[in-house]
Order: sequence, then structure tokens, then C-alpha cells
Amino acid sequence: METKTFSPLYVARLSVADLYSLNKSTIEIVRPMKENIGEIPNAALLGLETSNAEMGACLNKPGKSALSDALAEKDKDRDNRLAEIKRNISTAQAGSDPAKKMAAGELKLVFEPYWNTDKKAMNTETALIAELIGKINASGTLKQQAEAIGITTLLEGLKITNEEFDSLYKSRNKQMAEQDSPSASSLRPAVAKSYEQFCTAMEQAVNFVPSQVLLTLFAQMDELRIKYARLISKSGNGGNNTPGEPQEE
Repeated sequence: METKTFSPLYVARLSVADLYSLNKSTIEIVRPMKENIGEIPNAALLGLETSNAEMGACLNKPGKSALSDALAEKDKDRDNRLAEIKRNISTAQAGSDPAKKMAAGELKLVFEPYWNTDKKAMNTETALIAELIGKINASGTLKQQAEAIGITTLLEGLKITNEEFDSLYKSRNKQMAEQDSPSASSLRPAVAKSYEQFCTAMEQAVNFVPSQVLLTLFAQMDELRIKYARLISKSGNGGNNTPGEPQEE
């Protein structure tokens, strides 16, 4: 009797998305008839289903936290508030009102080390703004000078926005940490091995305990292998083909 073997397919050269798609299609073909394929192929099928589902979950994972856009908007808001305070100080310092000119000069000395805070890393900016406002609020004189040039409300707004940013930043980091998992590409070798083990089990079954069900499934699986082998041939190295199901030729 002729020994049946699957057509050649170098699964390690498939893209992650195409490997996932190949496995998904294979599982969908076999699952309805799994009660008729034998104990060893069934054990191998379970391993393939488990590993492919894990890789699929990584493929569908969002590339960034949903809070990232909100965080960027909040950072832009506090930068604008800080810029407005700086403009008010510079305008008062250059003005003709002696009291405001003196108050602005004193405030400028305090602001000087923090003048370019908006150019710092996000979490560094948070700490520097909190430190700056803390210094002003701890000094009765500085608070009076801020009131003299009309920036008290602006400083309070900056303080609130900075605290909101800090809360959002920590929530974003916590969310991303909770979503942290192996990348799909790091799981590819194990998933490829699971697929090969299942194919080996099916080859053994169809050769040693053949049945019409096994012969039909074997033929259908082999058709898939041929289609995905063409994808590798078209892409050259298996890394640039379009994710998803292979196209019929």
C-alpha cells in the first residue's frame, strides 16, 4: 500500500498571520469529525487549538492603550496653560506698571529653572510642574505677586490639569502592564511545532488505521498546505505576504 505523506510546506517561513490562518482553517476542517480521527490525532489537535488561540489573541491585541490619545490631549492642555502663564509674566515684566513689573521679575526668578519644563519627558514635566506650583503656594509673597499680575487662576488651572495628567498617566501605565503578554512572533515557533505534530499524527493515522473520514480530511489538509506553500513562493521569504486567508488562483 502506498504511504501517504503531506505536500511540502515550510511553516517556519509563513508570516505569523498566515500561520494563524492556516491553523484556523485546518482546525475548522477537522473539528466536526474529530471523534473519528483517533486518540493521538485528537491530542495533537487540542495542542494546536490551544497554541493557535494564544497566538491569535496576541495578533488582535491593541497596539497602544486606549488612554494614550487622551493622555496626549491632556499633556497639550497643560503645555498651553504653562505657556499662557509665561506670557503673562513676560508681558508684566516688560510693562510700565512698576508694581506688576517688580512682581513679574520676582516670579521670573522662580520660574527660570522651570521655563522649558514643557520640553521634558512627560513624567518629568509632571514632577517639575508640581514642584514649581508647590514653591509658589508655600510662599505668601509669591502668591501675592501672582495675584498682582493676574495669574492666580491660571496657576490653579495648571495645578488641576497636571494632577489629572498624572492620574491618567498612571492609569495608562497600569493598563499597559496588565495587557503585557508574549508577542505573536515569539509564539510562532511553538505554534508551528504544534501544527507539524498534528500533521504527523494525521499522517500516521491515515497510513496505519485508514478510514474514509481520515482520507477525506487528509486530502483537505493537503490542499491547504499547497495553497500556503504558494504564498511562501510568491512572497520570497514568507515574511511580507498579506495577512489572512490565501486567495484562490
